[in-house]
Amino acid sequence: MALVFALGNHPTVLTVLLLVLVLLALLALLALLAASERATIEAEKATRSPEDGR
Repeated sequence: MALVFALGNHPTVLTVLLLVLVLLALLALLALLAASERATIEAEKATRSPEDGR
């Protein structure tokens, strides 16, 4: 609610900077989660390949 009030009329430089930092943190978290998922899938493929005999 405070963020809506702060951005409502005339956002200050500090408010915009805070909003940008929050968005960057969210993007970084999404990137880490995607990389972690990708690494998990690759590790599972690597461990299953010898058992399949393919």
